Amino acid sequence: MTSPNQDSLRRDADLRLIHALQLEPRASWTELGRALATDPVALARRWARITEEGLAWISGQRRHFPAVAVVEIECAQGKAAETAFLLADEEIVRTIDHTSGGRDLVAVVAGPDLESLSAFVIDRLGDQRLITHARTHLVTEILVEGSVWRLNALSDEEAQRVPAAKAPRPRAARQVPADLQEVVIRALYRDGRTPAGDIAAKAGVSTQRVADAIATMRHSGDLVLRTDVARSYTGWPINAWYFVQVPASSIDRLRSTLSRLAEVRLAVTTASRYNLLMTLWVRDLADVNRFEALLEKVLAGARIADRAVVIRPAVHSGRLLDARGFVTGLSTLHDDPA
Repeated sequence: MTSPNQDSLRRDADLRLIHALQLEPRASWTELGRALATDPVALARRWARITEEGLAWISGQRRHFPAVAVVEIECAQGKAAETAFLLADEEIVRTIDHTSGGRDLVAVVAGPDLESLSAFVIDRLGDQRLITHARTHLVTEILVEGSVWRLNALSDEEAQRVPAAKAPRPRAARQVPADLQEVVIRALYRDGRTPAGDIAAKAGVSTQRVADAIATMRHSGDLVLRTDVARSYTGWPINAWYFVQVPASSIDRLRSTLSRLAEVRLAVTTASRYNLLMTLWVRDLADVNRFEALLEKVLAGARIADRAVVIRPAVHSGRLLDARGFVTGLSTLHDDPA
């Protein structure tokens, strides 16, 4: 049995490694060992334990989702858990939160076009007898996204030692065939650190070609690698959604203003009665109200029309989560996202 001090030291070491992998998810253990002044073998073992316990995970995803929406869902009495379980198997669903307030669930959905999004909202949600009401907020612009959020567990000097993503080789093909893109994204969605050699064996191409494809896709923005961490393990255990009305004249300032607020995990403008929706992580419930005061101060004329505290996460980026936000697995359809 470990002591509280040992648990604290282990958690600090875990968060330092996770922060480094947020900066460069595919950095080698040797590179990370130099950056963190730690034995590379020890870092590899630490990451294996972190992922086995569901504390953090790395996934590869397509950046471009032409149609995105945030959906507030009200469920029949006592049916929120069953509804979340059913929706988790919908490929279009990216995130599901159980929330307090005027809705039972908040879901983030993303599809290849408005037609697929509308089919889900109108047909799939409309056909669910467990759902009594759903409000859809179409996203017009993503101002802040979760892939750029950082733990800030490293010093500036340590963070600078983490290598940047490798640029494509001069001799690498500038275009990656669609079939190879599909294989790469499927593999990296499951595990963003899957070795290029393993993907090459599945694709029937050389390891170098896969390494080139990954570098090219990341450079072009067709592939985004992100390192996520269970909220309850971070020191910011409270997650809240804000539904905000902002004067049109303030929208342009949002991009720079919100990116400077460390609490903000996701911020989007929407074509709905709320033109700004945000989700953020804070240290305690009192910070929910303190952040409201801060937001109204930095955004002149902003009015927080509603808020909802997440009482239990259900799905995040296709990962099924337990009550602590730890990963328990991939939902069925998200196991094959391409």
